[in-house]
Amino acid sequence: MHTTDNVLVPLPGLMLPPDLPWRTEFVALVQEHLLRMGSGQVFEPPRFFGYYFKDGDPVAVAGPWTVLLDPVAPLINVPDSLDMLTHGQFDVMTTGTEEPDFVLIHDRRDGACWLWRYRFGMRFVMAQDPMLEEGGDKRAA
Repeated sequence: MHTTDNVLVPLPGLMLPPDLPWRTEFVALVQEHLLRMGSGQVFEPPRFFGYYFKDGDPVAVAGPWTVLLDPVAPLINVPDSLDMLTHGQFDVMTTGTEEPDFVLIHDRRDGACWLWRYRFGMRFVMAQDPMLEEGGDKRAA
């Protein structure tokens, strides 16, 4: 498989709690940063979050925010769960400055998860504006 392939891997055996961004303190950390900046904005968590692990620590991504998280359950169990579910074929771990092969996408609406090739998955969870379809029509991201 070539690393530029847009690969999406369903994970019907993996569900994460819809409130995971609150449990991991992601929401609180972003809101705290906004307050320190004096922006007056309130962070509205999006529907989709991305997760990967750098040097064993969980990293969460949503919109323009990338946050290194404390290793807390159930997030810290994700690498082992993925290894078991995919029989070691896919992983979201990296070390140093390298990108992981995949990012775990989490839908807060129903807890569903899937893996997406890192480059494409990050573009998805970081999107803030509607995407343009061919022909210039807008649709929700």
